[in-house]
Amino acid sequence: GAGVQINLLVNMVLATGQGSGAVSWLGYAFRIMYLPIGLFGISIASATLPVVSRHAARKEFDDIRDVVSRALRLMLVTNLPAMFGLIALAEPIVSLIFERGSFTAEDSSATAAALLFYAPGLIGYSVVRIAVPCFYALGNSLVPAYISLASVILNVSLNLFLVELMGYRGLALGTSVTALANAVTLLAFLQYRLNGLDLRRVLLVFTKISAASTVMAISAWSANEFFSSYWPGLALAVEILRLSISIVLGITVLIAVSRLLRIEEVAQMWQQLRTRIRRSD
Repeated sequence: GAGVQINLLVNMVLATGQGSGAVSWLGYAFRIMYLPIGLFGISIASATLPVVSRHAARKEFDDIRDVVSRALRLMLVTNLPAMFGLIALAEPIVSLIFERGSFTAEDSSATAAALLFYAPGLIGYSVVRIAVPCFYALGNSLVPAYISLASVILNVSLNLFLVELMGYRGLALGTSVTALANAVTLLAFLQYRLNGLDLRRVLLVFTKISAASTVMAISAWSANEFFSSYWPGLALAVEILRLSISIVLGITVLIAVSRLLRIEEVAQMWQQLRTRIRRSD
């Protein structure tokens, strides 16, 4: 939304005082962080909106609660692993995508550092994608508008402070904290508007998928470290192979741990994915 664009503009203005590469490092890192939202967040939000609108027209608030709760849980089982994965494999991902020509190894390290601090904001942006359209469906566009304005003020204040403390990395951290604060505030208002959101169930899934994602991230990072020492070098084919094996191993571990922890939403996501693949075939 407009708030996100204003916050990014503020970041870029403040980043100009942090050396010649800071604007590029933050820009590239934000693009990578936002990719899972394009892959998962938007599709979950798009599927949720028409159902919420239908129930809102009939004043079926119990059904809206169920739909929003399910959307939040599905978002967590896709984007929390993505967040942990980006943190674990930040440097090899950045290196593979951007390290060409004038984009050096130092640029990769600096962009990966920005990505580490941007990554937690992924959850905040994903929640906002689900929550804001729900307010519109309920005929209340003022609440998200006011919260968005407050988030811009928070972002500017935080980033003016953090840029002095941490340089350009502070701008990424400030943006993430703002996105998470925005999400929590929207959920609090939405819970009040709907007399509940089944948040206990959402928090249970959050706890379980966080645990599974942590094990996944450690596995993927360890695999990448092992293969980097076993197959050193920056040849493109070697980079792709190392990163692909690390990601596949991480996803395999995630699915195994999710089954052990009985996270139903992971099985639901895989079922939906298989159905989509069959339809496309």
